[in-house]
Amino acid sequence: MERKSFLSAIFIVLLVSPASIMAKTFEEVNDTRNKRQAQALLPIASYAGLAVSPPVFAALVTAYGVYALYRYNIRRENSDHDSHSCANNRGWCRPTCYSYEYTDWFNNDVCGSYRCCRPGRRG
Repeated sequence: MERKSFLSAIFIVLLVSPASIMAKTFEEVNDTRNKRQAQALLPIASYAGLAVSPPVFAALVTAYGVYALYRYNIRRENSDHDSHSCANNRGWCRPTCYSYEYTDWFNNDVCGSYRCCRPGRRG
């Protein structure tokens, strides 16, 4: 019985000890990742007065803070538009189609809240 309890204690120690080692390793990985991301950004003065994409804006907020972005007049780009080609470059995503276009409902999924407008009349 003593042998079983001894082996059980050893196995418990072996199971629990890697958790603290792994936690320290994950902290080190996150620290180095954050440092690399901060180094990848240009100095904040180079963004002064610009509108940047949402991911870059989020990285700048993380690295420098909201007040620094406000002070340098850095704002997030208004990305609520979804204007791009659709239907294998045969159409264009727009809020409403022009009079010489029709709405292609088959390829409409790639346009988000817009419509896939293709030239010609469907009849």
